[in-house]
Amino acid sequence: MDCWKCGKSVDAEKAKIGFREVCQACGADLHTCKGCRYYAPGKPNDCAVPGTEPIRDREAFNFCEEFRLKLKTTSDPSQEQTRRRFGLDEPKKKDFGSLFKEDEDV
Repeated sequence: MDCWKCGKSVDAEKAKIGFREVCQACGADLHTCKGCRYYAPGKPNDCAVPGTEPIRDREAFNFCEEFRLKLKTTSDPSQEQTRRRFGLDEPKKKDFGSLFKEDEDV
């Protein structure tokens, strides 16, 4: 797990990040929207979890109970399941050109 601000490694032995936990390297709050794996700018409340409470400052600690620290790699199976579950993966565009294809008979 890495700090969302400085990228330094965060103690991975902790099962949970406390609301007021800070990065030992830069002092940034860790329990923040920007440090959460569900942070999804553009979604309602910028969160992939439906129905979450609005958060005013995305870089300050908050009391969101859905918070899960971002993982270092995107190849983690649980993170991939989360991305699929909450629709974070963009649909694949197999044949974009076919959308604007003209009739060949004309």
